Amino acid sequence: MGSKRGRSVIAATFIFFSMSCLNSISTTQAGTSMLDSDTFCISDQYIMKSYFTTQSSLKESEFRNFLRLQQCSENIPYEKDVPVVAMLQHREVTGEGSHRHLLTTIKLLRQSHLHELVIVERLPLGVFADPFELQSLQQRRAFSDVSVFGDTDLEQPSFRSNRSVVEIHVEINGNGEISVELPLHARYQLIGESGYSRVEFGEPDLFLCSRHVPNQEHQQRRCLVLSVGRSKTQTRSVVWDIPAGIRSHTEYVSVITFVAAVLSAFSILVASVLSSKVESCKNTKEL
Repeated sequence: MGSKRGRSVIAATFIFFSMSCLNSISTTQAGTSMLDSDTFCISDQYIMKSYFTTQSSLKESEFRNFLRLQQCSENIPYEKDVPVVAMLQHREVTGEGSHRHLLTTIKLLRQSHLHELVIVERLPLGVFADPFELQSLQQRRAFSDVSVFGDTDLEQPSFRSNRSVVEIHVEINGNGEISVELPLHARYQLIGESGYSRVEFGEPDLFLCSRHVPNQEHQQRRCLVLSVGRSKTQTRSVVWDIPAGIRSHTEYVSVITFVAAVLSAFSILVASVLSSKVESCKNTKEL
């Protein structure tokens, strides 16, 4: 009798720990969805274009509420959507200096009838993407479609600029693994103490959408929000240390700049005087 009771206790303990492990694994693999309902529809080619027609800035709560309001019409073809998990396998900033690439590798763990992956990258302050450069990459078929929204002024320094958003569309290949390399550029940073200004990239928003059909009026695209998981080696955020001026060097730089400006002006003046004398000598010889 005692042995049966002991075996029952051991079995119950084993079941409890097994359920705990399964729950832990599922929490690690799939992130929390940003919507109560994972499906929405948009009438524009870009999700962010629809968003910025009503909003002037990108805030997490406003973006989430916007997606909740994008209801699908009853005449939109519907297939039962199953939860799709996207694993963020690798993400890093590569390159040197003020011009880098944000490399992201994504693996879809389950297939869907929606065949276009939409990546929404919310860039931190101090970093921008060049729309003309991205259009050139699109023409070379690096992406199926791409566009920049928000602050697209390329000349503004960091302290006068606002955040921008890049929306990238990529066709899903056979094994569901996608790698995207996004070229980014640093704005001029405020001077500080360390000589560097750190910017941090959060996780991208991922969606699966139906394909956009050009020149089709009253078209609605059906989209599915992806739950995002991370591999064990992938951290939640990626950082970029951008070179910036050092406050203690300000006086030296000001003096050197002033001296260089004076010498340049003096050189131009001397060159101008010598040039006029040469011209007057030529005219005298001709006479």
